[in-house]
Amino acid sequence: MFTATLAHGLTPEGNFVVGQGNQQVTVLGTGDFARIQPVLAGFVQNGSDRSVRYIQASSREIDQAVRAGLSEEIDLVMSSAVDLQVRLINDGFGQSLSDELTSSTNWRGELVQWALEPIVTLVNRRLIGEDVDQLRSRAALIQWLKHQNKALTATLYDPRESGVGYLLSQQDLLQDTQFWDLIDQLGRHQLRPNCCSGEMIDQVVSGESALAYNVIESYVTPLLEVAPDVQILRFNDYQLAIPRTGFIPRGADDRDLALELLSYVVSDEGQSRLSPTVRLAVLNRSNAGGPMKPIRLSPALIVHLDPVARDAFFKVWDQRSQRTR
Repeated sequence: MFTATLAHGLTPEGNFVVGQGNQQVTVLGTGDFARIQPVLAGFVQNGSDRSVRYIQASSREIDQAVRAGLSEEIDLVMSSAVDLQVRLINDGFGQSLSDELTSSTNWRGELVQWALEPIVTLVNRRLIGEDVDQLRSRAALIQWLKHQNKALTATLYDPRESGVGYLLSQQDLLQDTQFWDLIDQLGRHQLRPNCCSGEMIDQVVSGESALAYNVIESYVTPLLEVAPDVQILRFNDYQLAIPRTGFIPRGADDRDLALELLSYVVSDEGQSRLSPTVRLAVLNRSNAGGPMKPIRLSPALIVHLDPVARDAFFKVWDQRSQRTR
């Protein structure tokens, strides 16, 4: 099978081809194809003999596949799990990039940031009512949950299933001393940890959940016009933002074409083909919420991946997230 030869044990979520050229660059990525396709199409249009194969998979599976051994045919790895990406580079799975690329946002001259995903909370106004206007900070949300007499259902990323979910939980812990209080209050109600942003968003749109904490904003914005009950909350204490990063695997057989694609994605033209909500320039936008807190590319991201640190986190998580009223 095609994917079995490219990445050991990988179960892809999709396998797509853009263009018909003979010079093909193969990308292994976490991003939804529909969202990255305009950028790949622009790259192909700039070279008549180019094509791009895009294999979509989860961040954890990509990390495991890189470690198990990628085929040389995979030229570029792109993921939103920045902590896993930093660890892969730290462990020697990437290769040095060009001087032009290393002058942009990068880590160790091997891992390049090409997009930024702001994180928001999503609510169903019909279920929460006018109280939604009071929920301007995480502290306000905690107090509101504490005084709710009727049970409500909430959802967030399951940090056991989702690499991004675990990353966001760790970043909240760094930013907010009340993080465990929030999980405690959510756990008093009906908290349903979930694997994916899409499912979390669907639950709020349908009314199955009253709120979804820590959702990728760009997944939500297309729904706002067709889901009038749904509202985005950007808390005024801080707003996390996840870098999407890319690197060229150590054994890639088409380094030059991969460099061209990565350079295109961070160029002005490539950025213009991304949704405005995820472009690197999103840091410069006037924000309705608090200060944007991009997750920094740093060895510090690797610390919480240590098994001892994970075990300590999940010991508390299990206690707080599974409380009942």
